[in-house]
Amino acid sequence: MHCVRLLTRVLTALLALTLGCATPKPAPDSLRVDRLSFDGMKALKEDEVTDRIVTNATPWWSKWFPFLGGTEWFDVNTWQADLRRITRVYEAHGYYQARVVEDLVAETGKGGVTVKVTLTEGKPAKLRRLDVRGLDGVPDLKPSLLSELPLKLGEVFLEDTWAEAKSGLTQQLHEAGFAEANVLGEAVVDLDTPAVDASLDVDPGLRFRFGPIYAPVTGNVVPSKLIIDVAQAELPRGSWYSDSALSEAQGRVFQMGVFGAVKVNRGIPDRDKAELPIIIDAREAPLHSLRWGGGAGGDLIRNEARGFIEYTDRNLGFAKLFSKGALLDKLTLKAKLGYAVLPNLPEFINRVASGEGSVRHGVVFDVSAQYEVPRVFNTRNVSLLGALGVNRTLDAAFDYYATEGKIGFLWRPRVDLSVYPSVNLNAYLLQSQIVQMAGVTTAPSAALGCPTIVNPLGIDDVCLVSFLDLTVEWDRRDNKLEPKSGFYLAASGQVGLSRTTQLTPFVKLVPEARGYWSFGAEKRFTLAGKLRAGTLVGFGGGETPITTRFFSGGSNMRGFNQRRLSPMAVVKTGDGPLPSNELGPGLIGRTGEPLCQRDGSGECIVGALGATVPIGGNGLIEASLEFRIELTESLVLAFFIDNGMVSSDALGATTDLLRNFYSAVGVGLRYRTPLGPIRIDFAYRLPFIGGPLLQQNALDPAYFSQSGCFFNVGHTGRSDYAGAPDSVCTFHLSIGEAF
Repeated sequence: MHCVRLLTRVLTALLALTLGCATPKPAPDSLRVDRLSFDGMKALKEDEVTDRIVTNATPWWSKWFPFLGGTEWFDVNTWQADLRRITRVYEAHGYYQARVVEDLVAETGKGGVTVKVTLTEGKPAKLRRLDVRGLDGVPDLKPSLLSELPLKLGEVFLEDTWAEAKSGLTQQLHEAGFAEANVLGEAVVDLDTPAVDASLDVDPGLRFRFGPIYAPVTGNVVPSKLIIDVAQAELPRGSWYSDSALSEAQGRVFQMGVFGAVKVNRGIPDRDKAELPIIIDAREAPLHSLRWGGGAGGDLIRNEARGFIEYTDRNLGFAKLFSKGALLDKLTLKAKLGYAVLPNLPEFINRVASGEGSVRHGVVFDVSAQYEVPRVFNTRNVSLLGALGVNRTLDAAFDYYATEGKIGFLWRPRVDLSVYPSVNLNAYLLQSQIVQMAGVTTAPSAALGCPTIVNPLGIDDVCLVSFLDLTVEWDRRDNKLEPKSGFYLAASGQVGLSRTTQLTPFVKLVPEARGYWSFGAEKRFTLAGKLRAGTLVGFGGGETPITTRFFSGGSNMRGFNQRRLSPMAVVKTGDGPLPSNELGPGLIGRTGEPLCQRDGSGECIVGALGATVPIGGNGLIEASLEFRIELTESLVLAFFIDNGMVSSDALGATTDLLRNFYSAVGVGLRYRTPLGPIRIDFAYRLPFIGGPLLQQNALDPAYFSQSGCFFNVGHTGRSDYAGAPDSVCTFHLSIGEAF
């Protein structure tokens, strides 16, 4: 907690510096709090008290950097209130005998004071007796309700646990149908012993079943009958009432995609029938919407600027062609247009200006249409989904024009569970910089697994991939952009054919699991974990198209830049002095730039220069663990360790984990916005875990390994470290958590 408070103050001070602010002196005679100490504090940590009082010591850096602010000023009235708060903190932890024996405020003569508090803690009060009254009317539920109580005889009585017991018991009764259940509690403290005698008085009230559902019409398109029919999947009349069922029904109605706001509430109970009517208040969103915007993105190997436009029609009018009960079919049109340069903008400008080396740049686009028909086949939970897209992608290893189409049925048996089988057909026209040897213009099969365009263009130049896909997702996260509790489970499986340089059947499996657990005061600490694996098996020779392979890096494994965790191929970028990875005399240019290889006369050797480009692999493992600390309502600090591998071959007993597995540690900061947290992450890849990135093709021009950190600071001259030739440090900027 002390580190949390210090980091909070440092970050706040940095923000104040950015805004040009400083902490003003409240009054001319105000004194600075130079030190705050506690004598006799043993049961609690100092941070547990200082985090809950106003008066605190001025941080050390404020003396040297007063323009950063952060100075704590002493106020007599505030301090008297803090003395009462100190004893209350102890009482909340069960120490009702705790007293402040003495508080000494002494001036230092240098415009400050030191504050010393002497405490006597006494003994903690333990729960001596617990009476739960009022459950005799529900004998079938009484054993389970009592077993779930967090209060245990003989344990220290904590006020947070006491409040949790009352609210938890009330929630359990609501889930069992007792919608009007009320729980009152009384705790009597015996200061002499010390001990606590507690009692809970339960008034369960009537046990209700779900009654009729009402949905007052608030729009012109969606009839009440349809809203009621959707909600009845979760609120069948005659079943026992529960709060969670109301929440599930609310999610069901919102998933219809035509409402801006949905609220499902209890109506006035019918006590004669012991039924609760349900009222659904749903506000229609605009049926036609248009969005547009722009942005930019980039890393060390690719920069892109783009704009987008999206149009949605939530009631196109063709739904009844598929099913009589279908309504509210939705059409979404998306278009993205951008310009990409490789490897990055500074290098691109340098090469254009000097006329040396090859540059890659061009227009990229993605145009797609998605059509959805809910309630197809007169079923509540099945929708027809179809999509068709045309795009051009400029990648480090290749660029292509593609058409991608899919059609399938989305089944949602629960609000948080979806099953999506689909049929997919994709066609790609690839161009690549990868060559196998001088004079050969097509890429080797081992690199791309697809034919590349030759002139004139023929059908054999098209890379076709068709497959059946089944994707299952079970999402119990409390928030998709910034989850703090819950879990996410998913699995996808593909079985298909690829017509690349040959006709190849393939199978692709990708399971994934994520979990989140928050704890501490106000759930300020969150532990998040992710595990994802994948295997791609190509039969009849093992060839797989590059468009279906695995890539990692970026948010998936922050020790590498986007898509850079992958087997590599080497491409020629030009001719020039061959770089050397050795350190010593003879550096070219400023310190930190690579050495050149020299001949016998000391001149730099000129030859082919190259760069590595990712070509993907058939095996994948990703595992991450992240610890998030909520510093303020807007700032979150994160520490993480990311692990991952992408192997050339499918996962199996022969997979070389020691060679292909990598680990990275890092720290990040999140700033919360209405659109999700803006995330900044810095990662350092451990250079002694794993080997250099695999290279798959024969062409081998000279290139420089970036064994240092940012701007290659700390370059060691080695080319055999983990993940060579990439830098061991990475920086990531994005919106939303990494997982």
